[in-house]
Amino acid sequence: MSLLNSFLPLPNPIAEIQYLNPEIIPDKTDGKNSIVDVHCVDKHGRSFIVEMQVARQAGFTKRILMNTAKVYSRQFSKNDQYSQAQPVYSLNLLDHRLKPNENQWYHHYTFSSRHDHNDYMEEMQIILVELPKWRKLDKFDISKTQDRWLMYFTQPTLFDRLTPEEYARYSEICEALESLESKNLTPEQIRGYELYVDSIRQYHTTMSIEREEGREEGTKKLESALSDLKSGMTIDEVAVKYNFERSYIEFLHQQFILK
Repeated sequence: MSLLNSFLPLPNPIAEIQYLNPEIIPDKTDGKNSIVDVHCVDKHGRSFIVEMQVARQAGFTKRILMNTAKVYSRQFSKNDQYSQAQPVYSLNLLDHRLKPNENQWYHHYTFSSRHDHNDYMEEMQIILVELPKWRKLDKFDISKTQDRWLMYFTQPTLFDRLTPEEYARYSEICEALESLESKNLTPEQIRGYELYVDSIRQYHTTMSIEREEGREEGTKKLESALSDLKSGMTIDEVAVKYNFERSYIEFLHQQFILK
């Protein structure tokens, strides 16, 4: 509740919460099944989805939108009135960069008019938090609840410096820190965490190898394209042969052949 209250633009704070099944089953038998990290609802009927994304994933933002729309539509039975609908909030904590802007790490999306951004619908709201950008800004303020949670997700060991008085004052962080202690985990939880970390390491290793192979392949194609240009092939012929943009081959021709 503390985490959600500090990050979401709520008209009134969450005072009570109920955890739901994180599996969002499709309406059709051939529909796409999805599992979120956390799915919960408060006493007002507002729904909350929380996702943590460590590595880049193709179609991630579309998946967020799909899950948010699913949860919103599932609150209706055939006898319910549309006026009874409650909003759905999706909070997504990303351990990678998503947008090029260096300083904008908090992104709030909702439905708004293209002509008047003050005219918007609050029924589905999506929040994206880019943790690496916030960490780089280095503006941690322990008195702010949001900053405490951001530090918890990025550098939790820094809380080891808290005094006993501060620990008592920031009880929500103390509870969260205790959940990180391996002694509080069951053997199954420890094994699951180790498998999760191993999968992330494998992903980064595979991506590093593929990037290096891609650079080597690109270098070879570039050298071959230059060789063909020097041998007399036309710009169009080289562009088609190596599947390069014609403008790029023109650039190579000007830089390395004409000079």
